[in-house]
This record gives sequence, structure tokens and C-alpha cells, in this order.
Amino acid sequence: MILRQEQIKQLIKIGSIEITPFDEELQLQPSSVDIRTSERWYRYPKELEPELQILDPKNPYMNILEREYISDSGIVVEPKSFILVDSYEYIKVPENIAVHLQQKFRLVKMGLQLINGGWLEHGFEGTVTLCLYNTNEFPVRLFKHMPVAQLFFAKSD
Repeated sequence: MILRQEQIKQLIKIGSIEITPFDEELQLQPSSVDIRTSERWYRYPKELEPELQILDPKNPYMNILEREYISDSGIVVEPKSFILVDSYEYIKVPENIAVHLQQKFRLVKMGLQLINGGWLEHGFEGTVTLCLYNTNEFPVRLFKHMPVAQLFFAKSD
């Protein structure tokens, strides 16, 4: 059962669902909660592009993502580029609630795809790493604390 706005609000109020920071007026939707970009984003180092022919889980290049920070003027995601962005919010849900992660439609209209949308496990705790890919022919600008995805909460027995 997907929770509605009033149910989500009540579970946040009693501390069963934890979202920090949380701005009810800005983030609470009729059946979801918006999450925003933090100031942190990650990419593979540009200087290694000529050397990188394939990414392999056993390859040490998997552990060399560069961390950068989003300035007040934002970051530009170039066409056909892939970045990782941490969520601004820390989320914690109990064992009887799973979370579905879905991108905001306004990003879809710009050609920015959330690659890792789907279910987060029951009892999830932490920030969400958002994997974003620009499918557009034009660059897309992102800002820190910009709503990019939404969380739907599902209660199970």
C-alpha cells in the first residue's frame, strides 16, 4: 500500500519515518516526498578518460571517483555525461516500510535520467546516491538543494 500525504506526515511526526532536513511545505507532495541534491557530486576524472577503456568491478578505477562541490551557480551536466549526486536528505524508515525512488518529471523533460530509480529496501537508512545521465543534446544545469527525485513509501505487513 502506497502511503498518502497525511499518512506520511503522521509517520514523520511520530518519528517512524525520518527525513533530515525536511521542509514539509516544500517537499511533501500528495503521495510522495521530494528529495534534493546535496552540494556533493562525483565523476570519473577527466584526465583518465583516454586510459579508461572499460569499467570493471575488479578494476581499481572504480574507486577513484572525484568529489566536487556544486557552487551557487550550479553544475553543468554535459550531453551524454554521467554523474553521481548525493541526496541532501538523510532518510531512515522502519522495517515495515520500503521506499520507491523516482525522478521528477521536470528532469525528464530536460533529458536528465535517474538511472538508479526503483526500490530501496525495507528499513533503509542513509543518504541516497542519485545516478544521473544526460540523454539530451544540450547541457543541463543542476543546483544544490534542487528537487530531483521523489520518494514513495509503501507499507508492508
